[in-house]
Amino acid sequence: MTFKSVLKPEGSLILGATVAGMVYATYQLDVGPVSSVAATDANHPVLETSRKKAGYTSLILVGGLALLARDPNLVILGGAAIIAMEAHYRHAIMQHPETGQIQPPAASAYQPAENVVPLDLQGATGATG
Repeated sequence: MTFKSVLKPEGSLILGATVAGMVYATYQLDVGPVSSVAATDANHPVLETSRKKAGYTSLILVGGLALLARDPNLVILGGAAIIAMEAHYRHAIMQHPETGQIQPPAASAYQPAENVVPLDLQGATGATG
């Protein structure tokens, strides 16, 4: 199976720019403007959830359109747009609104997994070898 684009080169660039714009629009609709995100409390859980939702939606959008058009330029331009949006929003979510300094998430944000058997105890019960 060949992966040959159905678009001419100029059509590929136009559609790639359109896909990048669609990624930008997805982040704007799901999370809001970066300036508003930066004005909220650092590491707000609702913004984190919205950012992840926008990222997954954008990834599906870029992948689907790239498969339909069979054009790798859409993956390159759309992927670059997703990376740029992720970087901007992650920075805006993590910065303190008054100082502008990056704040690490609170320790309570990292909960240890439950029902996990430590490696040194795995296989210790009833294991004969």
